Amino acid sequence: MPDKPSPAGRKPSISQSKSLVKEQQKPLKDTRALIDIRLQRHGRPKTRLEKLQVVPSRCPAQIYTYLKGITPFLYPSLTRMFEDMLRRFVAERPWENGLHWRRPKTATTIARGALGKTGWEQLNIQLPQELAEQVRQTAKVCGVSSACLCYTAIFWWVQYIYPPAKMLRNQTK
Repeated sequence: MPDKPSPAGRKPSISQSKSLVKEQQKPLKDTRALIDIRLQRHGRPKTRLEKLQVVPSRCPAQIYTYLKGITPFLYPSLTRMFEDMLRRFVAERPWENGLHWRRPKTATTIARGALGKTGWEQLNIQLPQELAEQVRQTAKVCGVSSACLCYTAIFWWVQYIYPPAKMLRNQTK
């Protein structure tokens, strides 16, 4: 911003310069409309009308990373993939054809008095209410926990339905 000449056509004096600088340093008033942060929605837009229930489980971090990696090629979201996975798992009942139940390990451990990570991640699978209830009921009938049923379904999905070798072949075509 060019200096304004004083009425006599001279540059402003030092005291006048200091007052100009002080005026320029004053914070400007924020004129944006105030928005209540609590009312703002964060993340993707909500596309489901039904309430989802959480079914907790655990799986190795590498498998979870793989699932997150293949999801964009197969489903619109990880939630949709878990929903399809568990629907197919319960419908096909692969444990009746020899699939062994896989028991999930804990996410943390205590070794020599220190807390450590095991390489397994906590996984909260969100499912529609009727499917979550079906998973719990199937787990109860089979004599395993719902976490065990979910991890076995994840293992079955990664090992037999979408194994890494199959996904690599699909991407090169």
